[in-house]
Amino acid sequence: MLFRFFRLFPLALLPLLSLPTIASARVEEPASEPAIILQRATLEAQLDDFMAEAGYAGVVFIARDGETLLHKAYGLAHDDLDVPITLDTVFGIGSRPIDFTMAAIALLEQRGQLSQDDTLADYLDNVPEDRAGMTLRQMMTGASGLPDFPANASDWDADLGWIDRAEFERRTLEVPLLFSPGEGDEHSHWAFGMLAAIVERVSGQSYSTFLRENFFDPAGMERTGNYGESRGLAVTDFAAGGGVQRGLPNIPPNWGPTSWLVMGSGGMFSTVGDLRRFYAHIMTSGVLEPRYTELFLGRRAGLDGSDRGFELFSFTDDGFRDEAYVMLSQSGEEGSILRIARPIMVFLTAD
Repeated sequence: MLFRFFRLFPLALLPLLSLPTIASARVEEPASEPAIILQRATLEAQLDDFMAEAGYAGVVFIARDGETLLHKAYGLAHDDLDVPITLDTVFGIGSRPIDFTMAAIALLEQRGQLSQDDTLADYLDNVPEDRAGMTLRQMMTGASGLPDFPANASDWDADLGWIDRAEFERRTLEVPLLFSPGEGDEHSHWAFGMLAAIVERVSGQSYSTFLRENFFDPAGMERTGNYGESRGLAVTDFAAGGGVQRGLPNIPPNWGPTSWLVMGSGGMFSTVGDLRRFYAHIMTSGVLEPRYTELFLGRRAGLDGSDRGFELFSFTDDGFRDEAYVMLSQSGEEGSILRIARPIMVFLTAD
């Protein structure tokens, strides 16, 4: 089954309880009452009961007004091995690398090595006229006209099938556009893949090396990496996905190297702690100037996942003083993470 990545836009643009669950398709989840009404005094007990009743396995982190209220692991990482999930367990993170790509483009522009007003024709040869003027800014904002994903019928899997950057760029030049660049609004993972290719062309490094040297290592992100690698971690450090099986166990090191079908918009793993380290690093270390850290401020929520059973919810507001993450490897029906996401958002946005 074709994998799906979920994405939410900044919440300032959205009704709190009527959220698009698949941004690429602009599908809206009908408004509904949250499954539970969370109370600060009973937060842990309520979530303990909810996670057990729902059969969810994962990690939950909630902070309000800068105070951590809950950081707890639930369930088993590997049912057959009877290995419990811990706070450091590694999960697939769906399309969350989009934020890594945005930070990489911002850093290269800050260094004067590119401009968001550069065009596709500035980086590739023989670009067709209908996309030659497509800008990096349009790629970052849903205005590129590129389809959502670059996979086609020749790929055995829509994100794990292997293609290299040259093949990805060839497809970018040949695929029919959804609309002329700048004349529409459709989220595109493909566009972030093209931005990752530009990171490589400009920096002279692989996309992964650029991220590691400039963000991951300085932030202390020791449990973040690409599909097909383990970063020295044991099998039991990874949660096994409860969805479509692509290896035994169903963990990122067993899925082969990250393909350019998803490079720049997927194909990675991480932990709650490492994601929090990434955002803290770009917001407080000075690696990015304020004009770029603004991209990550405001009320933001995200839903990310894959058909291999991993789902990730995050919420940040008030300069990261209000924060929540839910990483799941077992959640049943795809998108069911909203059952826990909604109550947490209501709790964190209540007066």
